[in-house]
Amino acid sequence: MKIKYVALLYSYLGILPSVFHGQTESGPSEIPSRRNRILNEIIIDGKVTLFTKKESIGHTMIQMERHPDGSIYVNGHASGLFKSRDEGETWKRIQWKYDPGGFGISRDGHLWVVTGTTWPPNSIIKICQSTDGGQTWQEKTIDFGPMAKDGAQDPYTIVTPDGAYTNFLERPDGTWMFACSMRYPDWDDWLNEDQTRPGLGAVMVRTSDGGKTWGDPTIVHQHCTETEFAVDPHNPDHVLASGRIQRGLLPGEDQASTGCNFGWDYKNALLLDSTDGGRTFRIVPDSMTRCYGHRATILWTDQNVVVVTRQHGCDTAQQCAALGNSGGWLVVNVSTDGGRTWIANGQSTTTEFNQAREFTLVPQRKVHTFTAPTVELAPNRFLTVYVTGPDPNLTNTIIGIHWHLETQSGKR
Repeated sequence: MKIKYVALLYSYLGILPSVFHGQTESGPSEIPSRRNRILNEIIIDGKVTLFTKKESIGHTMIQMERHPDGSIYVNGHASGLFKSRDEGETWKRIQWKYDPGGFGISRDGHLWVVTGTTWPPNSIIKICQSTDGGQTWQEKTIDFGPMAKDGAQDPYTIVTPDGAYTNFLERPDGTWMFACSMRYPDWDDWLNEDQTRPGLGAVMVRTSDGGKTWGDPTIVHQHCTETEFAVDPHNPDHVLASGRIQRGLLPGEDQASTGCNFGWDYKNALLLDSTDGGRTFRIVPDSMTRCYGHRATILWTDQNVVVVTRQHGCDTAQQCAALGNSGGWLVVNVSTDGGRTWIANGQSTTTEFNQAREFTLVPQRKVHTFTAPTVELAPNRFLTVYVTGPDPNLTNTIIGIHWHLETQSGKR
């Protein structure tokens, strides 16, 4: 029997997400009786374990992509590559030698990974592609230091595809590109007179010859990393990105005006928007979440639904400690009109992403989930994968959640 978990939009009742943490086989628990007031709900239809072991699987920033042949692949980092041919019901593990932070599938069906070559990282990374579904890989090692604006005269010294959620984007002409953090040695000198130097900034690099050569770098954002991209299904030049802004105070800033009042001055998720196919991005106004509400992923469907999964976050150090890592639970924000507005409380929508309703996808618990990407299975039906474990110090399992969105009209 399907397990159902309902996140109801009942702002007028003042219900918090934690009310709906109960799960039963027969249906959702704690549902208010006034069903005529139900507007939108997320229902969990079932869960599946992709992988588990006794030991930790490490810092696993999962990625999930659909192949042109309809199958679904999950980058489980050192745990392996996982493939499903039945919409995520069952999975086959493909073992590999990599622990890659970057993964993507191009329209020609090639699988790609991006990973570092040393730890601590330097500027040399490895780009690999597979034409046989991950059975064999062709590798290319490249020094990305000279991608800096002054090239070899003043190169980046740190390029970090691993642990920083490196994702790909493809243009209609076949240009294939990815973004990851590329830094100068003085990246954390926030008072630097030259403000193009500090930052964990994501740099986009491109290939137009199937990976033989890479270049044409552009800055996604000076202080944003862990970027994932979603292309407007009706306009390939329009791209939304989720990302993580993390930095100290810049000259003239007051900590009272920042999103965080403990630890890093900024450690939040936000949305970025591009209207030129990913060459330039701007911050979407009112999109920055509460502190630690980061590790966001984004999906844009042909039905114009945008799904963002991320950590809940917390407002104080004490709350963060009480809730657990990154705020303790996994939430979903949903737009049904391509990101112009977001489902909010009651019957309302909001243009402000950081005021959108936070549907609880995974209830609060003191463990890591890292990133939790989503693919569409059918209109308003989705699969989200995340990592978990028995306690904050042990992440050892990869889980898939099948869920669907019921809209105001009751349609799925």
